[in-house]
Amino acid sequence: MKKMTAKRWISASLVTVLSAGLLAGCGSSTDEENSDGGETTIKFGIHVANPEDQEPVTYNIVQEFNKKYEGKYKVEFEAADTETHSKNLKLQSTDGTLPDIFWVEGAQAPEYAESGVLMDLSDYLKENTDIDEALNGMEDSYNNGEIQYGLPYQCNVQGFFYNKELFDAAGVEYPTNETTYEEFLDMIAKLKESGVTPIAIGSKNSSYTMWEFNEFLERYGWSENIDAILSGEKKFNNSDLVACFEKMEGLKDAGAFPDNMATIEYFDAKQLFDNGTAAMFGTGQWDCSEFDENLGDKVGFWWGPVFTDSDYEQNVAMKVPAAPIAVNAETADDETMKEAVYTFLNFYYSEDAAKMSYEGSIFPATSYEGIAASDTQYAMNAMLEALSAGWPSPESAPDLTVGSAVQTELYNGIFGVLQGTYTPEEALDKMDETLSYE
Repeated sequence: MKKMTAKRWISASLVTVLSAGLLAGCGSSTDEENSDGGETTIKFGIHVANPEDQEPVTYNIVQEFNKKYEGKYKVEFEAADTETHSKNLKLQSTDGTLPDIFWVEGAQAPEYAESGVLMDLSDYLKENTDIDEALNGMEDSYNNGEIQYGLPYQCNVQGFFYNKELFDAAGVEYPTNETTYEEFLDMIAKLKESGVTPIAIGSKNSSYTMWEFNEFLERYGWSENIDAILSGEKKFNNSDLVACFEKMEGLKDAGAFPDNMATIEYFDAKQLFDNGTAAMFGTGQWDCSEFDENLGDKVGFWWGPVFTDSDYEQNVAMKVPAAPIAVNAETADDETMKEAVYTFLNFYYSEDAAKMSYEGSIFPATSYEGIAASDTQYAMNAMLEALSAGWPSPESAPDLTVGSAVQTELYNGIFGVLQGTYTPEEALDKMDETLSYE
């Protein structure tokens, strides 16, 4: 097998569109003097409309920070759903009103960095070596060789969750690290025969429902070949990725998915898993608490099948940095705000915050010894069991190594294949065509 090497690519697909506006818009932040009686207010742009309900770990970390630094620093959320948040950032970057810190799509962050609106956090890491050490290389995905333009929001662990009770009822053995794709198809057939949907998935919001397929891509050599593809030396439409997409097509042909896959969303598909009508669901650690509540000790976790026709490394995990937190470039020129933001980052990446993350069944971007899930955090413990094999992970999830336009075409291509509207070759050709315009 070919040795897996971590690759990094920094996208620039929106630079042409944004550069002029972003650079022209660099002016004073709306938070420049946002304080009350000496209290410095830090605006945190976040990608959910209700952080308390939708991102409770981050919400709780912020509340603890505000409590600790009451009267000196205060973090306030600028909250909107992901699509609206991303649109807001584009507008704010053109008129100089970006929040002080903000979550940004991984595929778009490099483009903002190249446009000059993100602060270089290299000095922050040099000044805070304990944080740098705790991040343990997770931050490398957000360094373009010139600046450290972000730090990982969290650590994402991605793959298949499965319902042990439904497997038992169908007489199907639980999947293991050695389960092949062919054995996976046998599992699907037996689960379907038992009257359940083998894999819950909804394609109306495809960017939310492809996490299990990052592992497919990686096991067909994505990390080893993406630099060559993006430089034009190779194409997405190559024998390795065609074989990968054919495996996804094979799941469709086996009837693995809901009949109404094309008309339901991620949350609808998750409900099928939660209520016991679907045996498997592809997602990440952000759903652990919900699965603990609905499935308890019946939940298991699996990376996905190994592929006997691939020459690439199969012993690969998918524990990767989440999309980054970035800092407004204007912060570098405002010592008061810079100190406030640095203090918040120190707290956000601290051991105390990492403990809060584990308590909320979220993997933090940092690693500290002695932090573990409780016995009743069943879903997270299932993930930790999978991670105990010690397999390497790519530096970034495959879908975060391409620009936003190609990323969208990747999502569209996968679900076009799953729905039978594209052949594998057609899906990959569309990715190549989109790349040619960047």
